[in-house]
Amino acid sequence: MKLKKPRLVLFEEYGLNAHTIKSLKLLILAVAFGVVHFNIITGIALAGYLRSIGTSDFILGLLFAIGPIISPMQLVASYLLERTRQRKAMLIGVGILQRSAWLPFGLAPFFIPMESFTLRIWMAALLLLISAFSNPFVNVSFFSLAADLVPDHIRGRYFAVRMRVSTVCGILGGVLVAWLLDNLSLYFSYALVFALAGTMGILDIVCYFGVKFPEMAKSDEKKENFWKMLGNVLKNKPYMRFIGFMTFWLFSINLSAPFILVHLREGVLLSNTLITVAVQILPNICSVLILPRWGRSLDEHGNKTVMQLANGILCFAPFLWIFTANNPISIVFIMFIGIMHGLLLPGFDLGANNIMLSHAPKVNRSMYIAMYFMCTSIIGIGLANVTGGWLLQNVFIHAELANFTLAGVNLTRFNFLFALTAILRCVMVYIALPRMIKEERGTSAMTLLRDIVKQTKKRIRRMRLNVLAMVRTIRRRGW
Repeated sequence: MKLKKPRLVLFEEYGLNAHTIKSLKLLILAVAFGVVHFNIITGIALAGYLRSIGTSDFILGLLFAIGPIISPMQLVASYLLERTRQRKAMLIGVGILQRSAWLPFGLAPFFIPMESFTLRIWMAALLLLISAFSNPFVNVSFFSLAADLVPDHIRGRYFAVRMRVSTVCGILGGVLVAWLLDNLSLYFSYALVFALAGTMGILDIVCYFGVKFPEMAKSDEKKENFWKMLGNVLKNKPYMRFIGFMTFWLFSINLSAPFILVHLREGVLLSNTLITVAVQILPNICSVLILPRWGRSLDEHGNKTVMQLANGILCFAPFLWIFTANNPISIVFIMFIGIMHGLLLPGFDLGANNIMLSHAPKVNRSMYIAMYFMCTSIIGIGLANVTGGWLLQNVFIHAELANFTLAGVNLTRFNFLFALTAILRCVMVYIALPRMIKEERGTSAMTLLRDIVKQTKKRIRRMRLNVLAMVRTIRRRGW
């Protein structure tokens, strides 16, 4: 009898052809490499490196804002994609260029004198610019591909599996990067870490050589110009309301996001390894455990419902940042915040991702995606980062000098910024989200919550019965 080759089933793949299954699995393999790349270029390594070459709070915010400031290129990239229809060539060609820019990123301190801080900062800014100009082409190509390749009926479960794989790889990569930063000499560790980022990023893009790219949907108008495409997006009111919500939601997050890592290093005085464990690894472990549940909930209850429940709870987490300082109890707060983010944020992110892909029509879909990334990047990330840096340096520094205390914590400029972030996030979740996001299907948040509680009780009961059965077996056999 001929044995069949074992088949790796990662998601609900029945009814899909072999080419589609292979392509979907390659997208999962790609993110395993890509998550290591993105964690390095957006995490503690980048913030620590920029601080080490002499950046102030405001300059740090400006450097983090380079990518978002360049984001209008999203529209140009989308237009070129729709006119040329060379989705695979654009994603692979520009993607390799973008990832390669990170290979020399950490080398600047080795050939620029110690006293030339300004030149070092300009060198870092130049390489960030190269990466930023390339990113829009990769973004619109990938999300256009994902929308065409992933079937609607498995989208929630598929992206949950993909996020789960990326989370596990992010944990492993985070441990390695933290160890390198804490155990090697300052600039040598950064050079090695950013070389790793470039290499893993290139491997991410290489996976797309094997992906079968579907044909892009064609418009009825043969020569539809840029302004016509853009006008169709602006007329789509549900999609524009969704963009508006996500833009201001991201603003509320990124007002303080780049400075949390700075606060943990300079205010709480944590090591890179401890920061990585608390801010990256612990949340990622929680995400791995909860992602299948969120994937099923998205398909059963709707995207908006999951977003409401997840962030209705999560928006209270930033209030805990206010009480973090250089004392032992702060570690408890930081760990608890990490657990909340790990359990709840994946549900919101998956829901937002599904709405973005499903609300955009097939014709000129990349222009819809480009508009989303342009608005969220310029205002939700870039303006937020710059505003946060300006507030720290020009407003909250005066409040810090006044020596305010709260529950025994001396409030620094970072604590005031965290408080503002917490207030804005609550406003966005409880006031803006119900009014700005519309979805035809879906249950209420309370229905979803009752379902989660019911399923949790069943699992606890099942675990209890299994433990009792194991105990009876041990007693019967006399072990």
